Amino acid sequence: MAASTSNRPIHAELQEVVAQLRQLQSVLAVAIGALHEQNADIDADIANLLRHSVGNSLHDQVARLEAILKRLPRTPARKR
Repeated sequence: MAASTSNRPIHAELQEVVAQLRQLQSVLAVAIGALHEQNADIDADIANLLRHSVGNSLHDQVARLEAILKRLPRTPARKR
């Protein structure tokens, strides 16, 4: 994400972060599915580790940001 010099409201910035985290959740789900499909000796263990450590953390962070977004007032974008 490039640094923004505009006056975009924080609500929009946080929505962008949430969208990127959701995209990472999708990538993680595909990787976990691929590891399960390979069915090698430790692939299932790695998939479970990813799901529980990374997946759960991503989910928790998205939930926290969404809760913050609900509490923030929406402000109209400033005209230039």
